[in-house]
Amino acid sequence: MLKHSAETFATETTRQARRYNRDRGLQIVLWLLWTLAVAGTAFWHWYADIAAQRPVNLLGLVIYSVLAGLVGMLVITLVELWFEPLRFMD
Repeated sequence: MLKHSAETFATETTRQARRYNRDRGLQIVLWLLWTLAVAGTAFWHWYADIAAQRPVNLLGLVIYSVLAGLVGMLVITLVELWFEPLRFMD
């Protein structure tokens, strides 16, 4: 009986490890896209100020970057819910 429970534990641990590695790939891609979106938003607004030869509007830069970050987090959550709905159920 002890041997049977040890074998069951080993297979469950292996399944969880595979699932965890699969989940990490999606998370890495989504976080990379989120980071690029926030940095791209900041660059876009900075470049617009520089190209127009205006002083850099740091408050506007921060506000737009935060908004892009918040919307991005919402999108990341919805994409994860779409691809892995069972991960969010307890």
